Amino acid sequence: MPEYSYKTNGLTLNYFCNDVEAKNTLVLIHGWTGGWEVWKPLIQEFSQYKIYALDLPGHNKSGHLKNYNINTYYPPLLDFVNSLPEDNLILVGHSLGSASSIEIASRSRKIQAMLLEDPPWFSENKNKSTSSDGQEAFFLENKPKWRTVLDAIFDYQKHDPEIFKTNPYWGAVRASYAFHHDINIWNVEPGWIWQDAPKLSESVEAKTILLGGNLEKGGLMLESVAKKVQANIPDCEIHYWDTGHGVRAEKPTEYSKLLSSLLGN
Repeated sequence: MPEYSYKTNGLTLNYFCNDVEAKNTLVLIHGWTGGWEVWKPLIQEFSQYKIYALDLPGHNKSGHLKNYNINTYYPPLLDFVNSLPEDNLILVGHSLGSASSIEIASRSRKIQAMLLEDPPWFSENKNKSTSSDGQEAFFLENKPKWRTVLDAIFDYQKHDPEIFKTNPYWGAVRASYAFHHDINIWNVEPGWIWQDAPKLSESVEAKTILLGGNLEKGGLMLESVAKKVQANIPDCEIHYWDTGHGVRAEKPTEYSKLLSSLLGN
């Protein structure tokens, strides 16, 4: 699959593009500690559309930032989106990718629609916000010791044995991603991912679908925040499914139908 580079303010973003000419253009933004390849099943399923899939700064094959928080993540992505020749873009994000998407949509008129999968709106108050993951200490301690991807896989297997029992392939992928990421994506301050989503939504004109998981199973999108966002966007739907944080991974068929509806199919 073809990959390209985009340079902005000293940072190089890595991205995939299928180079298809189509009426609709999707821009896919993965979540924290992922990479653009997590979208491969969706890219194949929606191959009739033009698709861009980005590596977030500090992730996978993209360049590094000096520090990481929501206010440093989105500007390079916004520059990339504004540089595209296509208008009427459809943003599709997961977790940090969703948080970045609403930042972009509030600042760019190129966004026609967006599907935000379980954005990390787990607190209405930044002062009460904590990390959405809690695994920072493991990576900060162990990643400097890794010399090969195998080192990362073996350590990660000890850290999260359950994922290697239920889905060893995904466990190996996550460990491999961690090997290539900038260690400083885990060296973050409390509240690094918090954003005032209701305030941002006041500037959003794009048709929006908010898709959350079950909070008791690891979902992050508080209904109180989602409803405030919905109230500010003229065309906005809220859906909650009985999944964890990886909504798309747990219900791929239902997710595809939801995205198809956003595309007018």
